[in-house]
Amino acid sequence: MPKKPSDSRAVEYLAEKGPSPRKQLPVQNLATNVRALIGTLNISGGPGGGGSTEGVAGGLTEVAYLRDSHDLETVVRAWIEVNEAEVEQLPADSVRRRLRASVPREQRDVVSEVLSEAGYEVDYTDRGGRQTDPFECSLCGSSVPDIASHLPKCPER
Repeated sequence: MPKKPSDSRAVEYLAEKGPSPRKQLPVQNLATNVRALIGTLNISGGPGGGGSTEGVAGGLTEVAYLRDSHDLETVVRAWIEVNEAEVEQLPADSVRRRLRASVPREQRDVVSEVLSEAGYEVDYTDRGGRQTDPFECSLCGSSVPDIASHLPKCPER
């Protein structure tokens, strides 16, 4: 009888340890049915987002996670923790742009929020861009880093 994907040592490892560097998984060559359960997060190295990350700040570590168990916020925090020394060598706007590009469009605000909370804020003032000071929501009075992502969740809306 074939093994169920959830019986995989890699799945068990991630269930126990949480999002972890891909190289730490006890099994590197995952069966197709197991790969469907495990996602990975990393930024790509090319200028348009493509390519290897080996030349980016000495190489970045891909983080594996269970798609149905680990929320993106936890995964991004794990990725930042694992890659902290390398990420600090990169411009914050590059990290933000590339990491946002590595997730589905509807989840990009989560990446921005976690990066902002972790101190990887982008200063757009010298580019005529977005305000970097917190916004005050006129509906609820909260101070928020990104009014556009706050408004759909605003308790007073």
